[in-house]
Amino acid sequence: MQSLWRLVLSLAGLMGARLSGAAFGFLSQVVLARTFLPHDVGTIFLGMSLTAFVSLLITGGYHSIALTYLARFQAFGRSRLVEAFLTAARRDMYALTALFLLLAPAAFVLPLEDGMAKAVLYGVLAAIPVAAIRLNNSAANAQRRFALSYMPDFVVRPGLLLAFLVVMILLGLPRTIDAVLIATVVISLLVAVGQAIIMGSDNAFGRQSGDAPQRDLRTFYRRRAAAMLMVTIVAGATADLVVLLGGLFLPPDQVAVLGVAIRVAALVGFFSTASQQFALRDLATSMATNRAATSGILWRTNLIALATMLGTTVLAIIFGPLVLALFGPEYVAGYWPLVIFLFSQSVRVMGGMNAHLLSLGGHQVRSARLCLMAVVMLVAVAAVLTPAWGLVGIASALLVAEIFWAVSLGMLTQRLEGRRGDIFQGLATHRIFTAVR
Repeated sequence: MQSLWRLVLSLAGLMGARLSGAAFGFLSQVVLARTFLPHDVGTIFLGMSLTAFVSLLITGGYHSIALTYLARFQAFGRSRLVEAFLTAARRDMYALTALFLLLAPAAFVLPLEDGMAKAVLYGVLAAIPVAAIRLNNSAANAQRRFALSYMPDFVVRPGLLLAFLVVMILLGLPRTIDAVLIATVVISLLVAVGQAIIMGSDNAFGRQSGDAPQRDLRTFYRRRAAAMLMVTIVAGATADLVVLLGGLFLPPDQVAVLGVAIRVAALVGFFSTASQQFALRDLATSMATNRAATSGILWRTNLIALATMLGTTVLAIIFGPLVLALFGPEYVAGYWPLVIFLFSQSVRVMGGMNAHLLSLGGHQVRSARLCLMAVVMLVAVAAVLTPAWGLVGIASALLVAEIFWAVSLGMLTQRLEGRRGDIFQGLATHRIFTAVR
């Protein structure tokens, strides 16, 4: 069983690498903000958010359930089940890729703002290799090859984008939106291919071995994957969803400010929840073989997440205006939305691992309904508040949706699993244990 000290060391390694990637991403955004007009920056951010969002849809949710299914199959040495799962994932992902390639050109016949159609096209093209990276991230995580589960996407991709922007400026190349969007496509493709080569035969798109089962398991996995896709959209793609919503209700220059604020907040949230990825394999094993150990895993994971969230939030609130000013004077207007986004992230962290408990318990469909309701609430509240309050309105809409999702998910987990995976359940259990001892 993974000890607290080992979890801390693993988290420190991830956070160190993620800090490097965050620095690359942060500098890239600063360079973009300083190089392009806010209108152009907003268009680029929309293209990048579309890449992230469409890549999730292309995975069909398989990369999310892979974190639990592949972890379980690997833990018990079921290699044939691993291959059967990956075969099902590949087939559905190929079909979804073809669908989005057919739909993307339709953007040029829609009444979109100048440059938006190109953002849609390049965003979809970049989403294809990013979807492959997502599935390989999960495969590497299940194999405990943690560096390969986050380095390519979180470090190499933003690092290459920063390098491209620096070269573009130093060489005096034309500074156009097209150049940046095309670069995101090429970089995503290079990273996806490189990750697959390094993983070798363990990569999710490798050739299937001859002893793999011939039964098509897509029917079994598809519903679960689709359900987890909704959970993933709420749990892992909120920032991109907010930017896409901003594109509907705000002009591109304010979308640029929104994109900076939500990405800074999302980075803080990532540091706070990173330990959950390392705990998933132990959590899956304990629920199958030693349920008594589950409470301990949940407690230490939530404790680390909450402590990290509190520390980083305080720093972000204090230095937020200075950080935003680095992008330009126009971006300081994102300070109060940033503060609200940080409160939203705090609500999410306190919600703990309820979504993972429901997934491991086979209740993906039930949790997906709540996630769908949370997305609908976000869209509805944003449609009302954003025209009236602008950036603060869409930030407030996210806070309302996060509170609804966290509370509802906790209640559902308690009802279906008899326990919750949030920090409040851990505090109650810890108090009881301390009193008895």
